[in-house]
Parts: sequence; structure tokens; C-alpha cells
Amino acid sequence: MSVTKKKHLFVLGGSGFIGRAVISLLRSRGHRVSVLVRRFAVPGGMEELKGDIRTFDWRMLEKDLPDAIIHLARIPGRRKLARWIAGHQGRRASNRLLRWLRTLDDPPHLIFTSGTLVYGDCGKTTVDETGPLRPIAFQRDYIRAEYPILDVMGKSLPVSVVRPPWVIGGGSWFRQFYFDHAARDGTVMQFGNGDNLMSLIHLDDCAAQIGEIATLGEPGRIYNLCACAPITQRQFVEEVAGRLNAGIRVLSINEMRRKYGRTVLEALTFSLGVASREPLIRDFSNRWSDANTAIRAAISDCRDNPAYNFGSY
Repeated sequence: MSVTKKKHLFVLGGSGFIGRAVISLLRSRGHRVSVLVRRFAVPGGMEELKGDIRTFDWRMLEKDLPDAIIHLARIPGRRKLARWIAGHQGRRASNRLLRWLRTLDDPPHLIFTSGTLVYGDCGKTTVDETGPLRPIAFQRDYIRAEYPILDVMGKSLPVSVVRPPWVIGGGSWFRQFYFDHAARDGTVMQFGNGDNLMSLIHLDDCAAQIGEIATLGEPGRIYNLCACAPITQRQFVEEVAGRLNAGIRVLSINEMRRKYGRTVLEALTFSLGVASREPLIRDFSNRWSDANTAIRAAISDCRDNPAYNFGSY
């Protein structure tokens, strides 16, 4: 990062998988970071405000207004009805935040984090930020929180949307579905025929790109985060299995549907090659710029943090 001016950045969801990495990255670069946390503490003795994005009084920030707000918080919902409720609560929470921003003469840049599931299953097609929205899996519900942000983008408020692909690191989906499963029974699962494309970004590069957008990014933009050329799920599984000295177990679509249900099935088998037309991302110097090295780094992360738990926010 070439920026020299240090900024005050307010992070929503700082105790989550991506949030912790973003906070660590920003602090290492000398920025002042404060956080909104609901339940889980964040390390490092930072300034914490306790609250929930559904009810937090945003006017509390006006005495010390941040330069940017990095929105990484998502209201969780494990089952179908809970996700539907969470999506509507997320939309209302976004509208509350936007209403407060409209009261300010010089509102901070709001960076809202979404995900590439909003583009749906695109087969072998490469999709940049102009791709149509066809949300599947969890994003069918969670995209409701994003719609208010998209409605004002480029119009009345300085907002941007960030869409990471598969974020690979020492927690979240990679640990649950791959690393821990291999540790339990000695196999890595392949979901379906394995032909679907996966776009990966290591957690470190994801955090660094979000930090770049928060400090140098232009409001009114959508940013697809990118680091590695897409690989097939089969290639991904073979690399993970080889590194873990594990076998491969192919789980059929019917088995997946019975075991996990439709939503998880869609999330694990959707196919998408992600690209960005934004120079800030396209020209970014990533630490892990190919899929195999990102996978190796993620396995090392899991081994280094065997009991690490990530909060939601």
C-alpha cells in the first residue's frame, strides 16, 4: 500500500473470520481502528463499542467520526426461516445506517462486504463487477441487506460493495468441510463431479484488498476481490488431499442433498470464475497469487491455530 496518511477506520464484525484479519492488517499499517462488537471480544486492547447493527445508535460516532466504515457484520441464520428473517433484519439494519449517513455533512465511506454467490452458478464463464445478480444458496436471503446499498450507489452517499470469492484460511468453510474432515476420517470430500470452478483468495490477501479499498478506494464502486486464477473443485480437492496425505471421497449430488440440504449443496457446487475490472484490485500485488500456494498457506494456518474459534460479530 502506498498511502502515507493514517486513517480512522470503524469495523463492523471485527471478531469474525475476515474481520480479525482486516483489523490486524490495518493496525500493522498504522491506522487507527475501532470496532463494533456484539458478543465476542477482539484482541489487542482496541477501542470497542458494544452493540448490534440492528439497534446501534450510530450518532455515538459523531463525536469522533471515522474516515471509513468497513461493514463485515452479517446477521446469522442457520436454517431456512432463520435466514429469511436475518435477510429482512439485515435490510432494515442497512437502511438505518444509511438514514444516519444522510444526516451528515461529510459522511464516511461505507464499504459493505457481500460475496460472489450473488452472481449465481455461471458455469465456465468469467464474471466481473458488471455481471447480473442471480443470488443462490445463502445469498438468496442475505442479499436483502445489500440491496439498500446498491440503491444509493453512485447517487447520494459514498458507498462501495466488496465481493470476495472463496476466502481460504485457518477457519470458516475450509476448516469445517476439508481440514477437520480429513483429520477425522482421513479423506477429503469432493462434492459432485468436481468440474465446477472455484475462485480462491487467501485470507491475508482478502484483508489487504479490503484495506486498500478502505484507504484508497473510490466510493460508488463494486469491487470483486481477486487473487488466484480459478481452478476446478477436483483440482482443489486433489491439492488439499495431497498436502494432507489423505484420500478423496466423492459425495454424489443426491448424497449431498440428503446430508446438507439444497442451500449448502448450491454453495458447495456452484461454478464461477471471478474477475475484476477495477485497477485497484486487478493490479494489486497479492501475497498468495496462485491457488496451490494459497491452499498450502491455509493448511499451515489450520495447523498453527488448532483450536481457534471465529465469532460471527
